[in-house]
Amino acid sequence: EAGAIISLDLASFTVVEESKDIIIEIVKKYVDILIANEDEARVFTGLSDEKESVRALSQNVEIAVLKVGERGSYIASKGKIIKIAPKTVVNAVDTTGAGDLWASGFLFGFANGYSLEKCGELGSACGSEVCKVVGAQIPEEGWNRIKKLLE
Repeated sequence: EAGAIISLDLASFTVVEESKDIIIEIVKKYVDILIANEDEARVFTGLSDEKESVRALSQNVEIAVLKVGERGSYIASKGKIIKIAPKTVVNAVDTTGAGDLWASGFLFGFANGYSLEKCGELGSACGSEVCKVVGAQIPEEGWNRIKKLLE
């Protein structure tokens, strides 16, 4: 009603499994941007094919995102699917926070009016940077590398 854009990250395949009906209802009524990893998407859609899954996720939202780890991600909007290549992480240390940081980078880009492809690249960069350290905080040098994408 107020014109806010609502994003939802499915966040847990077990939560989706246990509460699928109510989540579907919430998505249909309120969500503009739906974000899921492959496990969450498989439970939500019943599909394992990545392109079909992101297409199904996008049926009731403006933008759907499917994160597939080291294989990258997909963004579906208005009938089109964009494949986002992963950022290469040499010697990944810890994947804690990778999905959340991916979403934060994507949403930062979206809030700042970047193209969906650029939003996906920012998400991928944030997700990959956090894999280089233990824990879920990107160090300053990682943020500096991400900022270069904005130049």
